[in-house]
Amino acid sequence: MVNRPNMRDDFTLATKELLAKRVAFRCSNPRCSQVTSGPQEDPGKSINIGVAAHITAASPDGPRYDPTLTTDERRDPTNGIWLCQSCAKLIDSDSSRYTVQVLQDWKSQTEDATARTLEQPGLSRENEYIYTKIDRLMPDLLADMRNDLTESPLVREFVVLKKGWVYNATGPYIHYDLDVYPNLQEKLRILENYGLIRDITYNNVKRYVMSEQFAEYLTA
Repeated sequence: MVNRPNMRDDFTLATKELLAKRVAFRCSNPRCSQVTSGPQEDPGKSINIGVAAHITAASPDGPRYDPTLTTDERRDPTNGIWLCQSCAKLIDSDSSRYTVQVLQDWKSQTEDATARTLEQPGLSRENEYIYTKIDRLMPDLLADMRNDLTESPLVREFVVLKKGWVYNATGPYIHYDLDVYPNLQEKLRILENYGLIRDITYNNVKRYVMSEQFAEYLTA
């Protein structure tokens, strides 16, 4: 490999624009989601406070630098993440905390949330934040809920069991095992707090019903 001291593998303008558009010009930090583009006082101009940040640094002295990457790989959109200026400064100030994996997760979560907004135009900004949060906290549970609703699109009720338990009740329902999902009760409490599920227990086995909005989100 040719030594290129003091050289930066910067993104092209086309790559920067692509990264911004893939998240609708919002910061990819799920805890921020700041809008990064808007109107200037001059009606012919706009303001941009977004940055196409490198996941692995553009130069050897940068954070998270990976010497195994080629120049083209460093400049590729897969190595970029769109952030507001504050979050771009944040991730480069503490690379031990904001690792490559963390930034890749941010990017994936925000792109997924943006795609859902396109698919569900009535999704409010508040609900988008909620769904992004629960996708991050309980991806395994939500993935199984999506599969279950695909197989049983009219079912909204589910029960929480332990292996070996027998549950007899009328009406169709889905069941989830406490032994399969870590901290399942805590995850269900979060869903309940957000109004996405409702406790309808009437015996010793916990039983819940999904809101129609939550079911639509899961099956979108």
